[in-house]
Amino acid sequence: MKNKTQVQNKEIILSGQAVSPGIAIGKVYLFRTLKINIHELQAEVEDPKLEWGLFNKAVKKVVKQLDSAKAASQKQYGDEFSEIFESQKAFLDDITLLEEIQQEIELSASSAPFAVSKILSEKTNHFINMENTYFRERAYDIMDLKQKLLYSLLGIDFNYNLSGPSIVVADLLSPSDTVQFNRNFILGFLTDQGGKTSHAAIMARGLQIPAVVNGYTLSKLIAPESTIILDGFVGTIIINPSAETIDRYRALQEEHEHFNRELQKEVALPSVTKDGRQISLMANIEFAHEINDVKKNKAEGVGLFRTESVFIEKKELPTEEEQFEIYKQAAEQIAPYPLTIRTIDLGGDKFLENYSAEDEQNPFLGWRAIRFCLDEPDIFKEQLRAILRASMFGNIHILLPMISSVDEVTQTKEYLEEVRRELTKKGIAFKGVIPLGIMIETPAAAMLAGILADYVDFFSIGTNDLTQYVLAIDRTNDRVSKSYNTFNPAVLSFIAKTIEAGRLSGKPVTLCGEYATVSEAVPLLLGMGLRVFSMNPHLIAKVKKIIRIFDIKSCETLYEEVKEMHTAREIEQHCQRFFKSNVPDLKFLS
Repeated sequence: MKNKTQVQNKEIILSGQAVSPGIAIGKVYLFRTLKINIHELQAEVEDPKLEWGLFNKAVKKVVKQLDSAKAASQKQYGDEFSEIFESQKAFLDDITLLEEIQQEIELSASSAPFAVSKILSEKTNHFINMENTYFRERAYDIMDLKQKLLYSLLGIDFNYNLSGPSIVVADLLSPSDTVQFNRNFILGFLTDQGGKTSHAAIMARGLQIPAVVNGYTLSKLIAPESTIILDGFVGTIIINPSAETIDRYRALQEEHEHFNRELQKEVALPSVTKDGRQISLMANIEFAHEINDVKKNKAEGVGLFRTESVFIEKKELPTEEEQFEIYKQAAEQIAPYPLTIRTIDLGGDKFLENYSAEDEQNPFLGWRAIRFCLDEPDIFKEQLRAILRASMFGNIHILLPMISSVDEVTQTKEYLEEVRRELTKKGIAFKGVIPLGIMIETPAAAMLAGILADYVDFFSIGTNDLTQYVLAIDRTNDRVSKSYNTFNPAVLSFIAKTIEAGRLSGKPVTLCGEYATVSEAVPLLLGMGLRVFSMNPHLIAKVKKIIRIFDIKSCETLYEEVKEMHTAREIEQHCQRFFKSNVPDLKFLS
């Protein structure tokens, strides 16, 4: 109660996680879900068949709700978010999931609500305990489905009415929650749970709504109608701000809105340096529906289409036809620009059921990515067939993850040739020439870049994993993550070596890790000779503006200076000073 009184009566500043940029200032609208004591529903039932029937009715009702939310989204925003709702519906088609709920009802004589709560809670825990952020945040989709199914079974309806402009504060928001609110009244989102790659966060960014995840339980502490400020750039949350604080953030809000308007005017300008050197900016995506963001931000294609979600979302193997339709749709929408499809990077913490390697002591160094694919040729070749078939509908490139040897490339080429022969025999059309590239994310691949260039058509540097493997640091481990820094001279040496190998062999080199969007790293990478960047589509406008500020010669001078330095801190600080001396307004670019 003391905490609640404090939240109500004085200005409090907290730090959260920024998941969608912007400043929001306004009154709180508390969106509280009903707490259900599921143990009250645990008693044995007399007619399990009746409970199974009630469950199936609830599933149909939830599917209708998702279809309705999808239709409302399409009416307002086109197809931008359609696939998000389809991916949620896919969970309700998961045969394994349905069988587990049916067994819980029939073998344990459980009520339908209790079975739903038990099984979906187990699934949630499975995902939320994963190391990988993207797959951990799929747990929120399951939590949302559990809530929807329970509400349907218990006859509970929900009200989404906003009486005026408000910041929506909730424990968790689902995509369907997000689209139900009147967009004209939403100032921002503040949730207790979620993350940058949660579906609600993706929608918030797409709708340009500031959003912060607080990591506390503020939805239970903040009083209704309180005034709060959200800083979606750095994650700051200010509860009951003073008049002075509000004035300061109003000015910042207006400044950002002006900056963003000007930035959007520039997004269509050519991506060229101050001295006229052309730089290509491409996009990284997880879902086909993100092509809308790619086009809106004038990217020159997709430099990385991660396909793991195609496999993990349904927790079962997608058919060749299902994969083909996804790749075809994306290729058609982005054509004539390239769609670079990375083959499945399963393993580490991303496994399909029945393909687990839980007994591995170090799964991130184990059976994952290309190693998994080459050991499971049926799965791999099915994906390659789908990609080859889709190649007829656009400009598709194939990208192989976690390569560490020439053998892995040549074996992949053998599988590709087998697939080509199979398709030819069946009279199925595909393009004869499809560029094949590899991710440079292991020290071995970087060291062998000059040799590997003879076997592939392009390189793509994945700085996230490359940094982790070069430094032998698990970036998800809080105890050592402070030493994870791509400015480390060893990592920069491998990046430079790869770029040089590409230059000497005439093979294009893209950098698709998060380092591509670090403001002070952009001129350094230009100085190294990088000419193709791939990133989150929402960051393209920012990086393009940075590129247009610098000239290649000064960037090359920066790199020459950095080569003489010995520590990550020294290099990073030098790059920051160089950036600040050339960029007049750092507030929204740094």
